[in-house]
Amino acid sequence: MPLFSKKILPTEITADIERATNPNTTELDWSIAFKLCESVNKTDLGAKEARKLLQKKMLSREPNTQLLALELLNALSENCKEKFKSQLSAKSFGENLETLANSKHGDDRVHGKLVQCLQNWMAEFGRDPAFVAIHRVYDNTLDASIGQYTAQRPRQGPNHHHSERREQVKAADPKTDCELAKNSAQLFSQTLSFTDPTQEDITKNQLIQEFYAKCQSYQTIMSSHLQTCEDPDVISELLEANNELVNCFKTYDDMLERKAMTEATFNSQNLNHRNTQDALPSRDTEAGGSRPIEHSNPFDGFSKSVTLDPFDPFADSQQVDDGPARSNDTGGAVNLPPPLTPQKLHN
Repeated sequence: MPLFSKKILPTEITADIERATNPNTTELDWSIAFKLCESVNKTDLGAKEARKLLQKKMLSREPNTQLLALELLNALSENCKEKFKSQLSAKSFGENLETLANSKHGDDRVHGKLVQCLQNWMAEFGRDPAFVAIHRVYDNTLDASIGQYTAQRPRQGPNHHHSERREQVKAADPKTDCELAKNSAQLFSQTLSFTDPTQEDITKNQLIQEFYAKCQSYQTIMSSHLQTCEDPDVISELLEANNELVNCFKTYDDMLERKAMTEATFNSQNLNHRNTQDALPSRDTEAGGSRPIEHSNPFDGFSKSVTLDPFDPFADSQQVDDGPARSNDTGGAVNLPPPLTPQKLHN
């Protein structure tokens, strides 16, 4: 252990886990679970704090606490993938999983929830060598389940063990699938409720699209169970779960329609504004109308008045105007003042 290891001080994450895993609670409060996921995603040490407490809770003597702890672990692995992935590969977590899987006096509900979590983690991280402990616990748990199932039946061939494993994985429990479908629908619905379709494109929201795809897969599973199930109570649960999924899809479609209506209204208003501007009469030329005003020089066409020096011999030949001179009526010659006649000086 490092000499200067960083000690994790309890935060609101610990308080939320304690509330959510209260042994007197029979169902997970998903508002707390959603808040917990947000807290873990926002902090650097939140994932480790949550994992260390939850792995203790899943070894509790209270079955309800164990179930709720496993459900929270599953929720964190789905909604905090980047933050929580490394926590599932922790050595102590793998050891506690094996302890829980090998418990001989465990509750059947806890065992079923553990298998469900292991299946989800295998599907998400199974190929990563860092999760060898989860892979090992999953195989051992599945082999134990198959051993109990085949103890009353003779083997039918050399590949019977592998065929039974495939059959066991394929034949999921309808009630467990109903619970998973409802949880996914609830998470999907809560995620949609926190999103404004007029401000964000939900078709590009990665989390929403993940929940959408997951709910679609569960709807297919519900449909498959309804075709084979004969138990009226289970059929009722399947229909209820399917209705929750359908309501989520309806909310999603309504949000898409709302976004489309908002965009159409905005585009229509812009078009009407442009048409109104085009229909307005042209403004005064002085105010910048469509035709530029022509500014005339009031002095164009007139010669400037210049006083000539009578003693300057070159006065007659000087260019005195910088504009066109006025011409007379006969030949267009320039009118110049007559020369001055010298006067005699008198004594």
